[in-house]
Amino acid sequence: MNTNDTRSQPSRRPRARRLLPWTVVLLLGLIFLAAMPGAWALPNQAPDYQTVPTLTPLPTRPGQATDTPGPHPTDTPAPSQPTDTPAPNQPTDTPAPSQPTDTPVPGQPTNTPTSSPTASPTRLVVTVTPILPATCWTVPTPGFSPLSAPDIEFVVQSDQLLVVPGQQVTLRYIVTNQGDADLADLLVCAPLEAILGRGQVSASDGAARLVADGLIFELADLAAGDSATAEVQLTIPASAPLGSVIENQAWLFADGIQASTDLLTWALPPAFLPPTGHDRLSCGQR
Repeated sequence: MNTNDTRSQPSRRPRARRLLPWTVVLLLGLIFLAAMPGAWALPNQAPDYQTVPTLTPLPTRPGQATDTPGPHPTDTPAPSQPTDTPAPNQPTDTPAPSQPTDTPVPGQPTNTPTSSPTASPTRLVVTVTPILPATCWTVPTPGFSPLSAPDIEFVVQSDQLLVVPGQQVTLRYIVTNQGDADLADLLVCAPLEAILGRGQVSASDGAARLVADGLIFELADLAAGDSATAEVQLTIPASAPLGSVIENQAWLFADGIQASTDLLTWALPPAFLPPTGHDRLSCGQR
C-alpha cells in the first residue's frame, strides 16, 4: 500500500470555495465603511466637510479676515436735530380772537340770501272748439259706427220699422244722464233724408227745430238721472221705391263729450213677390 497516494486524502479546494463569498462580503463592507466615515463616527465627532447645504460658513484659516458685518446705523436722530415742535413765538393755525366773524351787528341789515323762484312746469292746455248747431253737420253722415260715452244713454226709436210708401212715422231721440253730475249745453244733431216729408217737432225740455240738414235739439242742462226727449213726425213719400231702405242716426255733444245713437233703418217691401201658388184658387176652394 502506497502511503503517498493523495486520492485517499480529503481535498482542500472545497473549503477554499466556501470561504470565498464571505471574503468578498467582508471586503465590500470595509470599503463602504471607509467611504462613509460619518456613518461610523462617534457622536462627538464630525466630518471635516459639510454633509447638508446650510448657511453655516466654512472654517477659515488662521489670520484670514472674516465678512462679519458691522453694526448698522439706526434712524435715531441726533440730539441737535430740529423737530417739528413750533417755537413758542411761532404763529399757529388757530385763528386769533380778534378775527371778524359773520355775526351781524345789531341794527345792521343782514345778507340773508333770498330763495330764487323755481319755474313751475307749464301744463299743456288743449282748447276744445265747441260744437255749434251750424258746425255739427261736419260729423259723419248716417252709417258710421256707434260711439258711446260714459254715464250717457242716447238712443233713437221709431214706432214702425217696416213701412210702405205714404206712411207716417214718429222718430224719437231720448237722452238720459246716468251719471252723478249734471250735464250742460247738450246739443243733438240728427240728419234726415231729403225724401222724407217733415211734420211737427216737439221736445220734453229744451228746444227742438228743423233745419235744412235735419233736426236740432238743444238743452241747457240735464240733471243726474233725468231724461229729455225730442220727437219729429215724418212721412214716407209715395214715390219711395219699393225694396229701398231709409237710415237714420244722430250725434250728441255735451261738455266735451261726444256720443251717437245706433243706426235705425226703415225697410220698404220688395218690388216683386214670387207667386205663392194659390193665385188661381178662390176662397171657397182653399
